[in-house]
Amino acid sequence: MQQHNNGASDLNQQLKDTKNIPVSFAESEEIKPSQLKKYDWLRITDTTPIMPPVPIITINGETISTENNITTISGASKSGKSAFTSILIAGAISRDGILLDGLEAVQVQPNINGKAVIHIDTEQARHKHQYNIKTILRRTGMDTCPGYFLSYNARELDLNECAATTAGICEAAQQQFGGIHLMVIDGIADYITDVNDPIQSNAVVKFFEELAIKYSMPILVIVHTNPGSDKERGHLGSQCQRKSESVITVKTEGDISFIEPKFLRMAGKGSIPLIQFMYDKNKGYHVGCGIRTEDQDKKDSARVESIMKISAAVFGGQKAYGYNEAIEAIIKESSKGVNAAKDMFKEMKAHKMIEQGADKNWRIKTNEADGV
Repeated sequence: MQQHNNGASDLNQQLKDTKNIPVSFAESEEIKPSQLKKYDWLRITDTTPIMPPVPIITINGETISTENNITTISGASKSGKSAFTSILIAGAISRDGILLDGLEAVQVQPNINGKAVIHIDTEQARHKHQYNIKTILRRTGMDTCPGYFLSYNARELDLNECAATTAGICEAAQQQFGGIHLMVIDGIADYITDVNDPIQSNAVVKFFEELAIKYSMPILVIVHTNPGSDKERGHLGSQCQRKSESVITVKTEGDISFIEPKFLRMAGKGSIPLIQFMYDKNKGYHVGCGIRTEDQDKKDSARVESIMKISAAVFGGQKAYGYNEAIEAIIKESSKGVNAAKDMFKEMKAHKMIEQGADKNWRIKTNEADGV
């Protein structure tokens, strides 16, 4: 069987040294026909014995994540990416597949054999990380972390330690638990210095691709989208798109988040519903709240249009207000209460209808500021 490198040394080398990349195909070694045999391990024919991929995560019965592959979860900051992946992690650590609070139509293969579930968080503070772990356990009805649930906080790691540490965790987990059921990297961008650098981006995606193959596991990587755009950040985002078997985007409208299929190799986008979830204050985590429909989209569009009209009426004619004055003006114009006015103000900001000037007052966002 072909041996795979652990990936860490290759990644570090590629990030430091670009001289090993061929300038042109003309520099490649000349291959004689008699030498073709040594490439047979890479060849695929109609009779090549290949086991069908094992689906670990499905949505509405459609395959999203399989062993040996990467899946990308993308979305804007605070859109609910970590909440969505927490639900997937809860499913992955469950031995029987039963969750107290899962998501409609989202299924994770039960971890019957107690294989390792690895979660590496590069963004959250330690106390917030621990809080998230407790919510994952509550979803499964567990009181404490099972030994095979391995969640690590990597914020304090130096950049040049991340790859080697990740590879070391995978190898130790493989030996101790006889396999890895799922790995989640929240977020992959912190493994490199520049998400727009193609050398670093290609290398880090290749690193995780090799880990997925070596340990026959699915890997979920979380990537931010560009502000005000659905495009994943930089060359890293583009490379994740190219190499992932699925890209699922998490979006938000008001207090409700929903998942949207973006790129799927194993399913049709029309087969995946727009599953919604929102934060439940009593439970302390996000819970499902149905399927998003076309009627809901129409309602959202109508709401945004209504708020846009209120924004124009309140801030039109070069009017500018401080926050409290703006809320009072919105209440007067809309005939709504304080909380509703505050929510409308948030949406005005989110949809870039208004902007704050150097004087700290809010006013209509100009075409020039919008780049129109």
